[in-house]
Amino acid sequence: MQTILVLTDFSPVALQAAHYAIHLAGRLNCKRILLLNAYQSLEPVSNVPITPELPIIQANPDELLKESMSQLNILSKRLEADAGDIRIDTLSEDDILEEAVKKVVGQEDVSLVVAGISDKSNLEKFLIGSHSIRIMENCAYPLVIVPEDAKLVAPQRVMLAVDFEILRKGKALPGMVTLLNSLQAEELFVVNVAGDEELSAETNEDISHLHQLLDKYRPSFHYVENSNVTEGINKFAADNNIALIIAIHEKKGLLATLFSKSVSKQLAWNSDVPLLILPA
Repeated sequence: MQTILVLTDFSPVALQAAHYAIHLAGRLNCKRILLLNAYQSLEPVSNVPITPELPIIQANPDELLKESMSQLNILSKRLEADAGDIRIDTLSEDDILEEAVKKVVGQEDVSLVVAGISDKSNLEKFLIGSHSIRIMENCAYPLVIVPEDAKLVAPQRVMLAVDFEILRKGKALPGMVTLLNSLQAEELFVVNVAGDEELSAETNEDISHLHQLLDKYRPSFHYVENSNVTEGINKFAADNNIALIIAIHEKKGLLATLFSKSVSKQLAWNSDVPLLILPA
């Protein structure tokens, strides 16, 4: 693994995510962490699209860049004590965060993106969401979302939460195998959570294929009955002292997004355990 990109706005949550990235880099044998701060020198006065009638706030881009670089320098020095031989680089981008991430991932040989997420009320989740969630919904790269209270430990007990409908399509399998090879978890728990409906012949075939694919990692397989998938995953994680949850996120169209509840999105909001999202 070449480079881990860590997103920061210099908040305590982002600092927690950066420290976690160092632990993860050691586990993945990654030798470079790139700290990214994205800011906007040109912003509308409210969270609506810019129109000719809507004034914009023009900040001084030179001052913003200077401040961003200064804060990144302070942060990198703060992290160096724990980084060992991992190189820490910094980058400031005058752009919307999602666009900055997309550009940097393509330019910097990024293998993994790490972002923090803070605990929000249900109203805040509905009204403003989170940069991390918006990045997850559009990402084409592995993304780790780190809760603000996550334990800063290298992930040794890892859960792979599987959704057979997504796995069946096959798009996520190469990335999943590559990640598991790099992670080399000491214990891998493969967990499928579903209701009490009878398994179809297709699902039984999926289970057989999954066992064949993952047997070399010596995992334990668990089939949990719970109509609330997010609740079932989080309970299993808590009961088994899981340090990292791996989930596969399938990007949906706008209409599908409006009428469905993404399990990976619910996990990102409600899990106390770092969540590694693989794109499908």
